[in-house]
Amino acid sequence: MSAPLLTVIVPAYNSEDYLDRALTTLVGYGDELEVIIVNDGSKDRTAEIADEWASRYPSVKVIHQENKGHGGAVNAGLAAATGTHVRVVDSDDWLDRRATNAVLDVLREEREAGRDLDLLVTNYVYDKQARLTRPSSATATSCRVGAPSAGRTCAAAATTSTS
Repeated sequence: MSAPLLTVIVPAYNSEDYLDRALTTLVGYGDELEVIIVNDGSKDRTAEIADEWASRYPSVKVIHQENKGHGGAVNAGLAAATGTHVRVVDSDDWLDRRATNAVLDVLREEREAGRDLDLLVTNYVYDKQARLTRPSSATATSCRVGAPSAGRTCAAAATTSTS
């Protein structure tokens, strides 16, 4: 079995009120997407909720650590990641399923073509108290450094993430 296309690191500190929403959007992608929840010393039910998700979904793993801050949680997730690519999704954010599938499609195509993708840039939707601020387009752009044409090649796919 090959490595997951994408590891999503979810730093979580006192996230019991919104962790379920984030994780609902990160499961169901089979072995192509790995989720690593880093419980960063939470004092609420975050650890329990994370463990429940890991017990139900083989693609979800949990790291429990003393509080090291957001950067320390991301670094712990990076150390455990097995995916070819990594994305950080904060515990109070969520991803659109169609957008995530579009990102996985790009990553899969690049892997199948034998190309190493250095960067995948995606757009987002900012959702705050029922107010939406939408960027001008909803595309993902992937670039491979070192390609013959101007040092990179890019492909596009639609994506959305919200916070």
